[in-house]
Amino acid sequence: MSDFSTRPDGTKDPFRTFRFKVKMGGLGYMDIGGTTVGAFSQCSGIKATNHVLRVRTGADGRGVQGIIPTIVEYSNVTLTRGVISSNDFLDWVFSCMPGYAIGPITATRRTIDIIVLDEKGQEGITWTLHGAYPVSYELAGLDASADGVLMESLEFAYAGLSRSGV
Repeated sequence: MSDFSTRPDGTKDPFRTFRFKVKMGGLGYMDIGGTTVGAFSQCSGIKATNHVLRVRTGADGRGVQGIIPTIVEYSNVTLTRGVISSNDFLDWVFSCMPGYAIGPITATRRTIDIIVLDEKGQEGITWTLHGAYPVSYELAGLDASADGVLMESLEFAYAGLSRSGV
């Protein structure tokens, strides 16, 4: 069996978008507790934007603008998958939302890892969402005339992003 991830000249092929898994770490920013693996069919929204303030420095007579870094903004991440009967992800999401009679049971941030797999199913690059918190849950529309898979989407805000692996 050939190795699809390495070319004969030693360079690596790019990872594929359809091979990934998602892990939810323990509680808080320190990732305390166990890990749960979830199966999702889509992941979108990993994005970090470093905002800057554009200024003219007093000592620069050329009129060239300088930049001062201000804040980093992380876009929300959306995970989508077919509906399954039970899931620790959903238990956490719903525990962070107020119920009909009481407030949130727990308002706990967690660590979420999105891991791309290579052609052999081995873990490759990991994007870690630090301090993730559920923002929304959406169930796709029900349609008696369709024969597709019932889908649900989970959206998360997060406070930090890191990339590790290969």
